[in-house]
Amino acid sequence: MPNVIKHYILMQVSRVDRISKKTRSAVMSKIRSTGNKSTELRLRMAFIREGIQGWTMHPRSIFGKPDFWFPVARIAVFVDGCFWHGCQRVGCSRSPQQNREYWIKKIARNVCRAQEVTMALGRQGCKAMRVWEHQLATVEGVRQTVRSIACQLVREDRAPNHGFDKR
Repeated sequence: MPNVIKHYILMQVSRVDRISKKTRSAVMSKIRSTGNKSTELRLRMAFIREGIQGWTMHPRSIFGKPDFWFPVARIAVFVDGCFWHGCQRVGCSRSPQQNREYWIKKIARNVCRAQEVTMALGRQGCKAMRVWEHQLATVEGVRQTVRSIACQLVREDRAPNHGFDKR
């Protein structure tokens, strides 16, 4: 078991779920893998505001189906939810009290899958960038994330400009 997963399991904070199983199930069933307003759409709007072009969202032809794909630069950007991907930042992620073993295993599988996807894309000559949900929680966090992605796009002139001014 990778150290990241062991650390995740050890760092869990147990809390009592205050709603019924039926209500929790209804809430969880509403969660979708795409179009999250607090993450993906916030980053998408920031790309548009900054004039960063040349990306597509959720291309099925790219392994791992990244949230954003820059084909010219061969960069895949994944926006990882803190809960679903076991964020190590204090206060970002905790496992539910009910069905705890299931959730710990599920999140551990998500962490492993993300590592596998990142390595597989690297073997294909692509760069995978991972953005945590908490990085997009503030305006400054979004700005820094976009700046970091833009720097990768213009690096080594792999993707000339992409609409981003190299000021």
